[in-house]
Amino acid sequence: MKKFKFQLDTVLRYKGQVLDTRLQEHGQVLAQVHRQEDVLEEAQENLWDYLEEYREKQAAGMTVVDAMKYQMGIEVLERAVQREEVKLRRLRQLEEEKRARVVEAKQETSTLERLKEIKQGEYNSALAKEEEKLIDDLVSARRAAQHV
Repeated sequence: MKKFKFQLDTVLRYKGQVLDTRLQEHGQVLAQVHRQEDVLEEAQENLWDYLEEYREKQAAGMTVVDAMKYQMGIEVLERAVQREEVKLRRLRQLEEEKRARVVEAKQETSTLERLKEIKQGEYNSALAKEEEKLIDDLVSARRAAQHV
């Protein structure tokens, strides 16, 4: 009997390559999400530090001009935080899409792998039956030769 060959092996290899590519893309987007989380955290810390500085100066007494300067600075920092939050939401959405594509590719690959295992099992069973038949034929031929 000839060697086992899975007819969809090229498809399986292709699906494996697609899965690898999608895993890599997901990893890259996930790294971007983590970097953006750090950027957002830094922007929030800048805002909190600036607010703390404003409260301290306000408690010590400040001019109206200084108060207006701090108010404008706070608004600028709040807008920066909002921009970074929007970027993070977009990246998280992209990461979810990439994850869904990875899951889809994994399902396709695992389906083909299960099919290959089934076909391999069928092949092994047929091979075992053929070997068993060959052994039975040899035993029968030997018995027949001994009785002659």
